[in-house]
Amino acid sequence: MFMKEICEACHLTKKAVEYYEQQGFIHPDVMENGYRSYGESELSTLKEISVLRKCGLGIHDIRTVLESTDKASALSRCKYLSQLKMRKLAAAQHCLDNLIGDYDVNKAFDDVQRFDDSMYTVQEKIVLAFPGSYGIYVSLHFGRFLNEPIQTDEQRIAYQKIVAYLDNLKLIMPDELGAYLEDALKAIESAGIERIEAAAHSAMEEAIRNPDALLENESTAAYVEYRLSDEYKSSPAGRLTALMVDFQRSSGYQEQFIENLKKLSPAYQNYCDEMAVVNAALLKKYPEVENFYEM
Repeated sequence: MFMKEICEACHLTKKAVEYYEQQGFIHPDVMENGYRSYGESELSTLKEISVLRKCGLGIHDIRTVLESTDKASALSRCKYLSQLKMRKLAAAQHCLDNLIGDYDVNKAFDDVQRFDDSMYTVQEKIVLAFPGSYGIYVSLHFGRFLNEPIQTDEQRIAYQKIVAYLDNLKLIMPDELGAYLEDALKAIESAGIERIEAAAHSAMEEAIRNPDALLENESTAAYVEYRLSDEYKSSPAGRLTALMVDFQRSSGYQEQFIENLKKLSPAYQNYCDEMAVVNAALLKKYPEVENFYEM
């Protein structure tokens, strides 16, 4: 089947099919003339994606289901999170009804505290705790590891330590770099945080699955060269990166934030373990990248 036929068979737009290919969900044959040929495997996967999207799953969850060897368990988790959202919406509606009735803010305040931990994911709690670009930045960078509610006392303590750490940070940022970060965050919001997160997640997962391909990729060598150049170092992005790296090293970032994040999120702990293997291979080939990144 060609593009028109696959779109008709799956009730999808051309842009949607192209997007799912970019995400690595489907792998059509590319003919000599550049046309794509879609087989039964692509047809089945696109129908599966279509069903999952209509059930309310986002790209991150769809990827998890598609890659899972136990789809029932993966879907059970998605159903649980969906039920959590419905419970949260019902509680919010109840709170609004009470406020409409008597606008007793003190009573409403006590009500919302009771379902805070059980109904909000950690990502949502961080965005609520830190409104504006600060919360969005933390959410964007770590959000895919924080999409579960707090369930244990150890997680609750780790979360409280993270919030205390973030709340007491003192980062002196030049106005120019602050404006640059604000503009970047606005661009990310316009592009769609979920889409940006999915693309970043896809790239990291590919690096974890096949670090050799990352090392042999010509774009990796070109990126290393660019990061070492004076052009990058003098750019707003380069200056912001240098500022953030120095800040992380002097602020207890690793000891207070990262270590508690590992306790808060088993998914992040697993990610760190996997990325340590990738970073070791990267450093072996490109020792000059040692100062590029902080986990």
